Amino acid sequence: MPASTPAEAVEVYRARRVALLSCLTPAYVELRGYAPSPRPHPFALAKGETVRLRGESELGLSVIEEYEIAQTVEGDWQVRVVSYFYAIEQEGTELIAYHWHPHGVSPITDSHLHVRADIQVGDRWFGKVHLPTGAIQLERIVALTIRELGAEPLRDEWERLIDEAAVR
Repeated sequence: MPASTPAEAVEVYRARRVALLSCLTPAYVELRGYAPSPRPHPFALAKGETVRLRGESELGLSVIEEYEIAQTVEGDWQVRVVSYFYAIEQEGTELIAYHWHPHGVSPITDSHLHVRADIQVGDRWFGKVHLPTGAIQLERIVALTIRELGAEPLRDEWERLIDEAAVR
C-alpha cells in the first residue's frame, strides 16, 4: 500500500500487524521509529515476551521483527521487515522458532527453523540445527497456530484478516 510519508508507511505497517495479531491476542505491540534510519527499528508483541494464546493446547507466541523505512523508485514510502523471530511454545517449552537475522553474531544469516527435538545427529542435537526455510511471513505463523495447532481465534473474521495481511 503506497504511503506518502515515512510515518504514514509505519502506521500502515503497525495497523496491519495489530489487526493480524488481534486474531490471537489482545496484547499490545510496540514499535519505535517513524523515520528512515541507518539502523533497523524494533517491533515486538508484548515487549518480545511470550503471550499465552487461548485454547486447550496451552500455546504461547513470541513475535519480534526489525523493519526499515525506505522510499520506492516511484517516490512512495514503504516498510520492509529485515529480520524476525517468531516462536511458538507449549507449556513454556519452545516447540518451533522461525528466525531470520541477516546481521549479527551468528554465522547463519538465511531464514531458518528450529524445532524442539531431543535427538542427536552425530555430535549435534537436532534442536540446535538451523533448518533452512524460505522467508516466513507473520500471517503464516498466525494461520499455523489456529489451523494446525489449535489456538482459538479471538475474532470471527480471522481468515479474512490473514488473507488481507498476505496481500502486499
